Amino acid sequence: MDKFNNYSGVVHIHTTYSKDSVLKPLDLIPYLKKYKVDFAIITDHNNLEAKKYEGFYENILLLIGEEITPEEGNHLLAFNIKDLIKPKEDVQSVIDEINLQDGLSFIEHPFFEGNKIIKNEVKMKWLDWNVENYTGMSVFNFTCDGGERINLFNYLIFYFFPGLDKDRPNYKTINKWDELNKHRKIVGIGTLDAHFLYFKILNFKIEVFPFKYYFNSIRTNIITEKPLNKETVYEEIKKGHIYITHNYLGEAKGFNFYIQSGDGKFLMGDEVELKGNEKIFVKAPLKSLIKLIYNGDCIYQKVGKEFIYEKVDKGFYRVELYRFHMFNYKPWIFSNPIYVK
Repeated sequence: MDKFNNYSGVVHIHTTYSKDSVLKPLDLIPYLKKYKVDFAIITDHNNLEAKKYEGFYENILLLIGEEITPEEGNHLLAFNIKDLIKPKEDVQSVIDEINLQDGLSFIEHPFFEGNKIIKNEVKMKWLDWNVENYTGMSVFNFTCDGGERINLFNYLIFYFFPGLDKDRPNYKTINKWDELNKHRKIVGIGTLDAHFLYFKILNFKIEVFPFKYYFNSIRTNIITEKPLNKETVYEEIKKGHIYITHNYLGEAKGFNFYIQSGDGKFLMGDEVELKGNEKIFVKAPLKSLIKLIYNGDCIYQKVGKEFIYEKVDKGFYRVELYRFHMFNYKPWIFSNPIYVK
C-alpha cells in the first residue's frame, strides 16, 4: 500500500457567490496553504459562477460544484457538473440531471433541524429516502453537526479553546449510512458547510466561527495511485476510495484499511468475493482506539496503531478511529466500507 498517494481535501465551502459568506473564492487559498490542504471543493447555493476559478494554485487544486438548495429541504451536493442545475421539488429528477452530466450527487445534512437551544425552524432535512442512483451522503458535517447542539457555554469553549469541544457526527446520519449500505454502496464524505461570516461589536468585526478552524477540521481524504487532478479526485470519490478525518486531532495521512484476499488487496469502496482466506488490515499513523464495524455493529476494538482481523464473512466492513485528546476519546477517522460478497 506504500505506492498509494494520500490527498487531503476540504469539501462544501461557500463563498460570496452564495450571498451568505464574505470570502471570495481566491481568498481561500492562503488558508488552504497554511493548513496543507491538497484540494478543495466550493459548493455555492444554486450557483456555478466560481467555475472560472477552477484549477491549480501552486500545488492546491480548487474545484467547483454546487449545493442544490430547494426551499423545502433535500439539499444535494453536485460535483463534476458542467451546467447549473436548478432546485426542484422532485428531487429524483435533480439526481437524474446530475447523472446525465456524469456528475456525483451527495445528500447533505439529512437530519439537521436547527439548533436545539434556539429552536429556530430550518428546512434542511432530507425528506425522500426513496430516491435512487445518487452517489452517497455526507456523514460528518462540521457546521450542522456542531451547530445543532451548540449553546453559549460550549460556543465560548469552542471559540477560544477548540480542543476542549468534542466534535462528532450526528449518529442518526451514521446509522442511516449503515442501513443504506446493507442494500448498495453509499459513499460517505466529510463536509465543512463553511459559511464565512462576521458579527459586529462596536467597530470590531468578529468571526462567527473562527475561519482558521474550518480548514483544520473535517477532511475528505482520497487514496489513489494517480497524480492529483480533477479527474482523479472525482474518480476516487465515486469509487469510495476515501476516508473522513478530523484533522485537528492529528494528521491522518498514512491511514490504511484494506482486505487482502489471496494476492489481491481491496481498498475502501471496493467489493471482494469471499473465498475463505480473507484478512482485514488496519494501520493508523497515530495511536488511537480502533473500532471495526460490521454491518453497522462494532465487533472488535483495540487501542494501538494497527491490527489484523481474520474472521471475515459476507457483509460490509468499515472502521472508526478515536484519538484520546483533552480528557476523552474523540472521533478522528471514519473509513468508507469494503463490501464482501
